[in-house]
Amino acid sequence: MIRALLVATLALSVSCDVNKYCINCGVLNGDGGTDDALDAFVDPFDAPDASTCVPTGAEACNNKDDDCDGNVDEGSLAAPVGQLCADIGGVSGPAVGECAGGVNTCVNGSVVCSKPPRPEQCDGLDNDCNGLQDEGDPGGGAKCGTDVGECVAGTFHCNTTIPAVECQGAIGTVGGQAETCNNRDDDCDGMFDEMLMTTPCVAGIDGPAQGNTGECNLGMRSCIGGVTVCSGAVFPTFEQCDVADLDQDCDGMGHNGYDIVNGDPRNCGACGTVCNLPRAFEGCANGMCTVVACETGYRNLDGMAFNGCESGFCIPTGNEICNGLDDDCSGVPDDNLGTPPNICRSGGECGATAPTAMCMGAQGWRCVYPGMVQQDPMTGAVLPETRCDTFDNDCDGAVDEGQPNKGQPCADTGIGACQGTGSYRCDAMNLNNPAVCVITTPGATAGPELCDDKDNNCDGIVDNPTGPDRVIDSMTHINFGGNNFYIDTYEASRPDAATTNNSTSRACSTANRPSWRNVTWTSAQAACQAAGKVLCTGPQWQSACEGSTNTTYPYGNTFNSTSCNTETYDGIPGLPDNDVMVNTGSIATCVSMPGVRDLSGNLKEWTDDITGVTTGGQNIAVFRGGSYETPKLGATCDFRTTRAAVNVIEASAGFRCCRATAP
Repeated sequence: MIRALLVATLALSVSCDVNKYCINCGVLNGDGGTDDALDAFVDPFDAPDASTCVPTGAEACNNKDDDCDGNVDEGSLAAPVGQLCADIGGVSGPAVGECAGGVNTCVNGSVVCSKPPRPEQCDGLDNDCNGLQDEGDPGGGAKCGTDVGECVAGTFHCNTTIPAVECQGAIGTVGGQAETCNNRDDDCDGMFDEMLMTTPCVAGIDGPAQGNTGECNLGMRSCIGGVTVCSGAVFPTFEQCDVADLDQDCDGMGHNGYDIVNGDPRNCGACGTVCNLPRAFEGCANGMCTVVACETGYRNLDGMAFNGCESGFCIPTGNEICNGLDDDCSGVPDDNLGTPPNICRSGGECGATAPTAMCMGAQGWRCVYPGMVQQDPMTGAVLPETRCDTFDNDCDGAVDEGQPNKGQPCADTGIGACQGTGSYRCDAMNLNNPAVCVITTPGATAGPELCDDKDNNCDGIVDNPTGPDRVIDSMTHINFGGNNFYIDTYEASRPDAATTNNSTSRACSTANRPSWRNVTWTSAQAACQAAGKVLCTGPQWQSACEGSTNTTYPYGNTFNSTSCNTETYDGIPGLPDNDVMVNTGSIATCVSMPGVRDLSGNLKEWTDDITGVTTGGQNIAVFRGGSYETPKLGATCDFRTTRAAVNVIEASAGFRCCRATAP
């Protein structure tokens, strides 16, 4: 017994360094030195651990090893650990709200509910576990929205119905309301009436229904001072009688409401023309000033307006004479007058019926002639003849002498073929007018330009040589056997369709025209060049004649006496054996396979093949195709033995032109 106690004492002295201040020490390793309680390493040879832990009872939640087993707060702990949470959130008894169902747990030596109370939120739940949901306006109280412009700020409050925190009491949002012209900040952006577009004012809405008629102008909508106005607007005003015939009341009619014909003596006959007749109250009739009444003591005995009320206080001056005055103060001017002898003319239309003389007051005597006599409407004097009516209107023995151009030729304003022609004649609708140009041959309607020495498209240019309106000759495209060129479909003809003249104008390729003959090789070459072409070469001519099948004649391999205008063709039906030239393309059968006409017969054609020079130094060129005098042998496509000097003119010789590109 003593031995065992000694061994234990030695072991304790060797293995443990007991902390005299430790009430419940942890487990120590037997390898530990006297100064280090936990530095030893446990191995198979270690002595059993020595411990100073003193068990205090069952393990409790206190962050201590109550049962000295080396573990803290382990296992089944004493109540209330493991029990349902209670007495929390100010509520006695079992936990409520979001804490309900929570269990007490041990965390770091303290009893903690697994569902502890939280700060109350606006979510329809009892977050703080006091038995109430969303109490105290959780999340509320802060300002929301804006007080800028027409907007009113609100306050965040918990809406328990939703439940959610929402902005209450706010009016409007930034940009929520479109800006209008009212001097207010409708969209709450700190500015008012900004960015309002200027648009045209609308008739009947912003201004009168007349709109922009006459002098009126609706103007443009603008926002000024919170009010929509029409800037630059001109609205209807009272109509004025003005020379410019402006429409101030904007009803579509100038100076309407003013009767310048039978109305206002301040505007008689024309705006601004004021009647001012001596001693008279004026009126206006038929655009002329009239006397409506006379001042006291005066009379308008002559009935004329120009001198107003000419008859006033009367003083006898002698016998009554024709002067518009009451010379004898009879109360009637120019009464009891005799007619002076030989005062009227008797020649021409003046003597058609016996003229009579009338006293016209202040104008003196006036002869009353037939209506064809031209007289001054105011004085009655015979005027120099101006009428165009085949009568002697001024009684001087001459007819229509005031119309020097009568019978002369004239034309309208048309150009080229569109111009009509005629002569100056009397205007049957108004014989008082000068002689007028009466078009008896109307101009043609403008059409495509043709090669006919006329201005067909009426642009002032005859046979336009260039541009989009140029003459486009009838040409055939030869595109086979290595050939690619264009050749006149018809023998060349003159623009004026003449058969013989030494014209130097361009050549035409047109159907049913007399062919251009009596032409030298040089003139033919120039005529082709004037048309933007060249005289065809022999190979070009032969390719167009033979076609891709190399026929003997343009129409085939067998000669036909009537297929082309050769010596065997009867050019004038009904007459025996007549050899004459016919119009281009007039024989339907005389056409080659590519579509070129009259390559056999009619006129033999100059080509650009020069085969020699005459003794006089002139080049010699080859004819192709034969003419209306050519027999069968000379009418083939390959016949080329006929030649002539380039300055020779023959009645049976013509030509045609070629070019590399389309016309």
